[in-house]
Amino acid sequence: LEVERGQKIVLVGHNGGGKSTFLRILAGEVESSEGSVTWAERARRGYYAQHQDESLDPSLTVLEEVRRSAQDQPDGALRGILGRFLFSADDVFKSVRMLSGGEKSRVALAKFLVQPNNVLLLDEPTNHLDTATRDQLLDALGDYDGTIICASHDPAIVDEIATHVYTVENGEIALTDLKR
Repeated sequence: LEVERGQKIVLVGHNGGGKSTFLRILAGEVESSEGSVTWAERARRGYYAQHQDESLDPSLTVLEEVRRSAQDQPDGALRGILGRFLFSADDVFKSVRMLSGGEKSRVALAKFLVQPNNVLLLDEPTNHLDTATRDQLLDALGDYDGTIICASHDPAIVDEIATHVYTVENGEIALTDLKR
Protein backbone atom coordinates (compact mmCIF):
# COMPACT_ATOMS: atom_id res chain seq x y z
CA LEU A 1 0.00 0.00 0.00
CA GLU A 2 1.39 3.35 -1.00
CA VAL A 3 -0.29 6.47 0.36
CA GLU A 4 0.32 9.89 -1.15
CA ARG A 5 0.19 13.24 0.60
CA GLY A 6 -3.35 14.56 0.95
CA GLN A 7 -5.11 11.25 0.40
CA LYS A 8 -7.94 10.37 2.74
CA ILE A 9 -7.89 6.59 3.13
CA VAL A 10 -10.75 4.79 4.87
CA LEU A 11 -10.30 1.19 5.95
CA VAL A 12 -13.48 -0.88 6.08
CA GLY A 13 -14.18 -4.49 6.95
CA HIS A 14 -15.58 -6.75 9.61
CA ASN A 15 -14.58 -6.40 13.25
CA GLY A 16 -11.51 -8.52 13.88
CA GLY A 17 -10.34 -8.23 10.26
CA GLY A 18 -7.16 -6.31 11.11
CA LYS A 19 -8.03 -2.62 10.69
CA SER A 20 -6.98 -1.58 14.21
CA THR A 21 -3.88 -3.75 14.10
CA PHE A 22 -2.87 -2.18 10.78
CA LEU A 23 -3.26 1.32 12.27
CA ARG A 24 -1.26 0.33 15.34
CA ILE A 25 1.52 -0.93 13.06
CA LEU A 26 1.48 2.36 11.15
CA ALA A 27 1.59 4.25 14.45
CA GLY A 28 4.62 2.25 15.57
CA GLU A 29 2.82 0.69 18.53
CA VAL A 30 3.03 -2.88 17.19
CA GLU A 31 5.68 -4.63 15.10
CA SER A 32 4.46 -6.13 11.84
CA SER A 33 4.93 -9.85 11.32
CA GLU A 34 5.59 -9.24 7.60
CA GLY A 35 6.55 -6.30 5.44
CA SER A 36 7.73 -2.91 6.56
CA VAL A 37 6.49 0.65 7.00
CA THR A 38 8.45 3.53 5.54
CA TRP A 39 7.40 7.12 6.20
CA ALA A 40 8.40 10.19 4.21
CA GLU A 41 10.97 12.31 5.98
CA ARG A 42 8.49 15.12 6.69
CA ALA A 43 5.59 12.90 7.76
CA ARG A 44 4.46 13.73 11.30
CA ARG A 45 1.85 11.23 12.30
CA GLY A 46 -0.64 11.29 15.11
CA TYR A 47 -2.61 8.27 16.27
CA TYR A 48 -6.12 8.41 17.71
CA ALA A 49 -7.05 5.09 19.33
CA GLN A 50 -10.63 3.95 19.94
CA HIS A 51 -10.35 4.60 23.68
CA GLN A 52 -8.22 7.74 23.57
CA ASP A 53 -10.38 9.44 26.22
CA GLU A 54 -9.08 7.00 28.85
CA SER A 55 -5.67 8.70 28.73
CA LEU A 56 -6.98 12.08 29.93
CA ASP A 57 -5.75 13.41 33.28
CA PRO A 58 -8.81 13.79 35.55
CA SER A 59 -7.06 16.40 37.73
CA LEU A 60 -6.78 18.92 34.87
CA THR A 61 -9.32 21.28 33.36
CA VAL A 62 -10.46 20.88 29.76
CA LEU A 63 -8.22 23.78 28.66
CA GLU A 64 -5.20 22.48 30.61
CA GLU A 65 -5.59 19.02 29.10
CA VAL A 66 -5.72 20.36 25.54
CA ARG A 67 -2.85 22.74 26.24
CA ARG A 68 -0.62 19.70 27.00
CA SER A 69 -0.79 18.71 23.32
CA ALA A 70 -0.68 22.18 21.78
CA GLN A 71 2.84 23.29 21.06
CA ASP A 72 2.88 26.93 22.20
CA GLN A 73 -0.53 27.76 20.74
CA PRO A 74 -2.18 30.67 22.53
CA ASP A 75 -5.18 29.99 24.75
CA GLY A 76 -7.41 31.97 22.38
CA ALA A 77 -6.66 29.53 19.57
CA LEU A 78 -7.20 26.57 21.88
CA ARG A 79 -10.52 27.99 23.07
CA GLY A 80 -11.54 28.38 19.41
CA ILE A 81 -10.80 24.71 18.77
CA LEU A 82 -12.61 23.72 21.96
CA GLY A 83 -15.56 25.82 20.80
CA ARG A 84 -15.77 23.67 17.67
CA PHE A 85 -16.19 20.74 20.04
CA LEU A 86 -18.95 22.49 21.97
CA PHE A 87 -16.90 23.75 24.92
CA SER A 88 -17.71 27.42 25.20
CA ALA A 89 -17.09 30.16 27.80
CA ASP A 90 -16.52 28.65 31.25
CA ASP A 91 -16.89 25.06 29.98
CA VAL A 92 -13.16 25.08 29.26
CA PHE A 93 -12.50 25.38 33.01
CA LYS A 94 -14.47 22.26 33.91
CA SER A 95 -12.45 19.49 35.51
CA VAL A 96 -11.96 16.48 33.26
CA ARG A 97 -13.05 14.38 36.25
CA MET A 98 -16.55 15.92 36.03
CA LEU A 99 -17.10 15.29 32.31
CA SER A 100 -19.44 12.72 30.81
CA GLY A 101 -18.04 10.03 28.52
CA GLY A 102 -19.10 11.96 25.42
CA GLU A 103 -17.48 15.16 26.72
CA LYS A 104 -14.26 13.27 27.41
CA SER A 105 -14.30 11.98 23.82
CA ARG A 106 -14.67 15.57 22.59
CA VAL A 107 -11.69 16.69 24.70
CA ALA A 108 -9.60 13.78 23.38
CA LEU A 109 -10.48 14.72 19.79
CA ALA A 110 -9.69 18.40 20.35
CA LYS A 111 -6.41 17.43 22.00
CA PHE A 112 -5.56 15.20 19.07
CA LEU A 113 -6.39 17.83 16.44
CA VAL A 114 -4.22 20.59 18.00
CA GLN A 115 -1.10 18.49 17.54
CA PRO A 116 1.14 19.55 14.65
CA ASN A 117 0.60 16.41 12.57
CA ASN A 118 0.26 16.11 8.81
CA VAL A 119 -0.84 12.45 8.89
CA LEU A 120 -3.81 11.42 11.01
CA LEU A 121 -4.22 7.74 11.92
CA LEU A 122 -7.77 7.39 13.24
CA ASP A 123 -9.32 4.25 14.71
CA GLU A 124 -13.13 4.53 14.75
CA PRO A 125 -13.08 8.25 15.64
CA THR A 126 -16.87 8.70 15.58
CA ASN A 127 -17.58 5.87 18.02
CA HIS A 128 -19.23 7.10 21.23
CA LEU A 129 -19.84 10.61 19.88
CA ASP A 130 -23.13 12.44 20.05
CA THR A 131 -24.54 13.74 16.78
CA ALA A 132 -23.33 17.33 17.21
CA THR A 133 -19.77 16.28 18.03
CA ARG A 134 -19.74 13.76 15.18
CA ASP A 135 -20.80 16.51 12.78
CA GLN A 136 -18.04 18.80 14.10
CA LEU A 137 -15.47 16.06 13.64
CA LEU A 138 -16.66 15.38 10.09
CA ASP A 139 -16.34 19.11 9.32
CA ALA A 140 -12.82 19.19 10.79
CA LEU A 141 -11.76 16.12 8.81
CA GLY A 142 -13.29 17.54 5.65
CA ASP A 143 -11.30 20.77 6.13
CA TYR A 144 -8.06 18.95 6.96
CA ASP A 145 -5.51 19.26 4.17
CA GLY A 146 -3.12 16.58 5.39
CA THR A 147 -3.28 12.82 4.95
CA ILE A 148 -5.83 10.68 6.79
CA ILE A 149 -5.82 6.92 7.27
CA CYS A 150 -8.97 5.97 9.14
CA ALA A 151 -10.66 2.74 10.19
CA SER A 152 -14.40 3.34 10.31
CA HIS A 153 -17.83 1.81 9.98
CA ASP A 154 -19.39 5.29 9.73
CA PRO A 155 -20.95 5.75 6.27
CA ALA A 156 -20.45 9.52 6.43
CA ILE A 157 -16.68 9.13 6.70
CA VAL A 158 -16.70 6.79 3.70
CA ASP A 159 -19.08 9.00 1.67
CA GLU A 160 -17.91 12.51 2.67
CA ILE A 161 -14.24 12.22 3.63
CA ALA A 162 -12.64 9.28 1.79
CA THR A 163 -10.70 9.64 -1.44
CA HIS A 164 -9.84 5.92 -1.33
CA VAL A 165 -11.60 3.04 0.41
CA TYR A 166 -9.74 -0.17 1.22
CA THR A 167 -11.19 -3.39 2.59
CA VAL A 168 -9.18 -5.11 5.29
CA GLU A 169 -9.95 -8.78 5.76
CA ASN A 170 -7.94 -11.62 7.26
CA GLY A 171 -4.76 -9.53 7.31
CA GLU A 172 -5.09 -8.55 3.64
CA ILE A 173 -5.85 -5.08 2.29
CA ALA A 174 -7.37 -4.32 -1.11
CA LEU A 175 -8.60 -1.19 -2.85
CA THR A 176 -12.38 -1.19 -2.90
CA ASP A 177 -13.19 2.26 -4.23
CA LEU A 178 -11.31 5.21 -5.68
CA LYS A 179 -13.64 8.09 -4.93
CA ARG A 180 -11.92 11.22 -6.24
